[in-house]
Amino acid sequence: MYVDDFLYFSSDPLVEQTFEKLIPSKTSLQLEFNGPLHHFLGVEFTHSYTPDGHLSLHMSQEADIHQLLQDNNLHTATAIIKPTPYRSGHHPVDSIPNVHMSPTDRLTLESKLRTVIGSLNWLATQTRPDIATITNIIAQYQSNPSPGHLEAARYVLRYLKGTSNLGITFSSQVKPSLESFVKFPIAPDKLHPFSDANWGPQASTPKPNDSPIELDLFKSRSISGFLIWLGGPLHWVSKHQSITARSSTEAEIYAVDECTKSLQHISHILTDLHLFQLFTDNAPIPIQNDNEAAVKWSHNMTTKGLRHIQMRENAVHEQVQLGFITVEHIGGKHNPADTFTKEEKDINHFIHCRDLLVSPPIYSNIMNANWTQHNIRNDENNTVHDNNKNTVGDTHNASLIN
Repeated sequence: MYVDDFLYFSSDPLVEQTFEKLIPSKTSLQLEFNGPLHHFLGVEFTHSYTPDGHLSLHMSQEADIHQLLQDNNLHTATAIIKPTPYRSGHHPVDSIPNVHMSPTDRLTLESKLRTVIGSLNWLATQTRPDIATITNIIAQYQSNPSPGHLEAARYVLRYLKGTSNLGITFSSQVKPSLESFVKFPIAPDKLHPFSDANWGPQASTPKPNDSPIELDLFKSRSISGFLIWLGGPLHWVSKHQSITARSSTEAEIYAVDECTKSLQHISHILTDLHLFQLFTDNAPIPIQNDNEAAVKWSHNMTTKGLRHIQMRENAVHEQVQLGFITVEHIGGKHNPADTFTKEEKDINHFIHCRDLLVSPPIYSNIMNANWTQHNIRNDENNTVHDNNKNTVGDTHNASLIN
């Protein structure tokens, strides 16, 4: 027996009812209609309506987090809860020293770290953008970890223990806290991308009298971060750049290029759904970036100092000239993508940025949104396919689009 789940929805209940009647007659599959959506692929959905008719959809993975804590023996009341996923006051992850270990012990450590990182990545790419950056940083050490890297990952688990009910929310209402942060209006039905980069290594700059240390190549590479907002955090990325940027402007250009590629992917999906014009008004999509030189470069206003930029980044030029995007300047303190570029040391700043992205569910007595879940069953075979166990997270697939 093959089992698969899918969702369908419509603004018109008659369309849903017609679909429910027609699909069994058009196929040989046995269907089970499970009613309004509450859980799907490990994600819990909570719908709520405001008195004036606005809809909010909250998505979280509290059950997955509790299972992850239990698997790592952190579910007991004695486990210390952390206020952020970063070890504030301690050395950053890139400063954790390499420890000599036997090959057997190293393989055991690698297996443990990969298991935890795989679970964290599933959460970070689906409903927990607040752990995307630290997961990306620790993941760089999966092939040669030290015990300190596993402890850093377990530190993230302790943070999740105290924030297990947080998740992303999509709403047809304006989000005042985000508008206050970025200092300009954010329409809930339009795409709003933000990009940023942190130039150079995460570790502190050595002092004159410090002993020289060997710096791994990837540690000197910048981290690109971007956020695409559409009534909520639609897509986000924290990613080490593939080459070393020679300047902060170059690092920012690479980040804009990554954001542009994701926007093109999203635009293709919206076009297939005949929704591109609705969410863009067929106007250039403004990417907000906090580096003025990178903004000028995207509009072909640059200096000889940037002639060395890789040809592939000229795709940004092309998309600006084609009218697909435009790049605009935003103050560094007002750029929400900043949280995806570095290991945050300021607890208050992290919490401020986190609260823009994730929140606890808003419960309501009205739970009648037109989202319905289905199971498809085919009794001709005795094999079961479980999507919950076989789905792999991908930073290029935003939750709203899946």
